[in-house]
Amino acid sequence: MWRDADFIAKAKLYFGRAEDSYDADDIDQGYLWLLLGFEFMLRAPLARVSPVLLASHEGNSALSAAGVDIGSESPRSIATTLAARRLALIVDGFRIDQVQKDIAFLANIRNEELHSGSSPLRNIPAHKWLPKFLQIVDSLAKHLGEEVTDYLPEQVIEQARHLQNVEDSAVRAEVTKLIARHKQFAANLRDEEVHNRKKEYPRWVKTADCPACEVPGLLTFSTVQKSKERVEDDAIVYEERQITTGFDCSVCGLQLESAARMHAADLYQEIDETYTEDLYEKYADSGTHEYDGPDYDDE
Repeated sequence: MWRDADFIAKAKLYFGRAEDSYDADDIDQGYLWLLLGFEFMLRAPLARVSPVLLASHEGNSALSAAGVDIGSESPRSIATTLAARRLALIVDGFRIDQVQKDIAFLANIRNEELHSGSSPLRNIPAHKWLPKFLQIVDSLAKHLGEEVTDYLPEQVIEQARHLQNVEDSAVRAEVTKLIARHKQFAANLRDEEVHNRKKEYPRWVKTADCPACEVPGLLTFSTVQKSKERVEDDAIVYEERQITTGFDCSVCGLQLESAARMHAADLYQEIDETYTEDLYEKYADSGTHEYDGPDYDDE
């Protein structure tokens, strides 16, 4: 119950379930697995120093953590907030007040999801907590002598990195100035120049009105989560969650790159797409032209 290896194994198990449980219609299920795994990862460094650091002061929990048989009594562990305060003395960077607040914030999201009728994981945007989660897990992984990729699925890491700096006021100020500059440029264009610069996009291409000149511009999406493929009837089906990471306006020339800049320009979107591929078309001719061995008659 108290070994650091057990906490690490359980954290990795739950992080893996986060990837396996991805569903475009219930994305918060995967998020919940991340936060449950996070709880076990927080406790691993303390268990490595001494399991007694995790034991509640009530009853004989400390004796149990020290390896003493306490009979039928159920041992209890300390609260997450106390674990975080003790981690501040062990893990580099955890003394910072903001890290302590971030740990409490993540724990509160998990607790509210599990113990109330509300759904914070559905209602709180991922950019408000997922980058914090990645930063803390990364620090814990390094402290334990591993890399964050040994714990978290690549798609979770990619999504969190895309969402970094979304709340950065400096990024918003930079984007505000950029939009103002391109707005002034567009105001000086003649109608003929606007017409010549304007592009017509097919209906299937995703666009948004430019925040500088109000002309439709091209959106770029990046896939941050993808479900496992499954077979339904005669088709291969999978889901993807995509976020906007770029914008390009052909009229005023405004270009934005990164989810943080898209968010600052009020162009950020998250969409879930379901893709279907015909099973027979995908595999009908797969590799048949490469075979150069002997021919066999059907028996």
